[in-house]
Amino acid sequence: MNKNYPIYQTTFIDDMRALVEEAAQNFGESTAISYKDNPWDKEVKKVSFSQWRNDVRDLGTALVSYGLREEKIAIVGENSYGWCCAFFGAMAIGSVTVPVDKELPLDDIDGIISTTACKAVFFGKTSESKIKEILANGGLKSVELLISIAPESKIEADLLGEKSLKSISEVEAAGAALYAQGDNSYYDYKIDVNKLASIVFTSGTTGKGKGVMLSQANICLDMTLGMYNFDITRKTLHVLPPHHTFGSTVNYVGHLSQGCEVYISSGLKYVSDEIKEQQPTHLILVPAFLEVMNRKIWATARKGKKETLLKVMMKVSDLLRKMGIDVRRKLFGSVLSAFGGKLELIISGGAKLDEDIIRTFDSLGITILNGYGITECAPLISANRNKYRKAGSVGTPILACRV
Repeated sequence: MNKNYPIYQTTFIDDMRALVEEAAQNFGESTAISYKDNPWDKEVKKVSFSQWRNDVRDLGTALVSYGLREEKIAIVGENSYGWCCAFFGAMAIGSVTVPVDKELPLDDIDGIISTTACKAVFFGKTSESKIKEILANGGLKSVELLISIAPESKIEADLLGEKSLKSISEVEAAGAALYAQGDNSYYDYKIDVNKLASIVFTSGTTGKGKGVMLSQANICLDMTLGMYNFDITRKTLHVLPPHHTFGSTVNYVGHLSQGCEVYISSGLKYVSDEIKEQQPTHLILVPAFLEVMNRKIWATARKGKKETLLKVMMKVSDLLRKMGIDVRRKLFGSVLSAFGGKLELIISGGAKLDEDIIRTFDSLGITILNGYGITECAPLISANRNKYRKAGSVGTPILACRV
């Protein structure tokens, strides 16, 4: 393989507001984000790039009217469309996002929000009980506005004191009304891409988690340069925690800027069924997921007493490929159907990945690109490329990144 083969076409990202606007212009009514309100629902909600832009703009317009421009805004909760809109909406008006792990103990959640002096908090359905308890304990002292990502909140008025409580739909509606009346504050602001834009807390090697400070330039440049390395496909399934940069920057910023549909998973226990049902063409995963998928492949083969046959077929397929004949998608159709039947590519990072797993998936027709990154680098540093890769390696540094 030629390591000097051309970089892929990509969209240069200037800042978060420009990303949202350009995606709407370039991809219009194509699906940007899809999800289910409940895991058991048959209906899949689909949001176009144009609608996503409108929702982010309306949310941002309202946040400006509440005096939250350039303030710090926490986001606590499960991955959701509302989480995504809060993330982009806050940065699009020059505010600082503080993504918080919903699984943290109460004191840690309150500690992060208080330490960063957040003026507002978006919270998801699964985080409401923790927010209530923190309020009952006298926490969230810096917070003036609480925004429920769910349609309704059951936080009692007596817990709020002087704080306001609104739903995200209520906030978006207020912003839409202001914009319709000629309020252009969302756009009438020059974003300084070098200013602080996000504080991401990582698990500390000693003591409490440490806050990594990132600018929009950090995030946007990392994804622009990173996407030169990958030829991503048209649909992915987002299963990673959004409070990590791998989950927010790569899955949202990188993919939406390139017009890729992001299906938001309902949670870990639904992933296997979701992959089969939603038929993503590529995935962004950590090695633990790949290990589970690999075990499933071989467990299914053993159950059907076809383990030996599968190994022989893989060897035959590998031999045929050396002769320029690739029949993997047909030969292993029954295996690939467990993963929706359309999965072509998996980008993996976050820990060491067994080389045998990479080779197994490659033999079956799924390319794995292993990479390396850290939160401080927003996060991508290096990665294998679609046509230049080596099992056991984390690839070459992305453009403009020195290692």
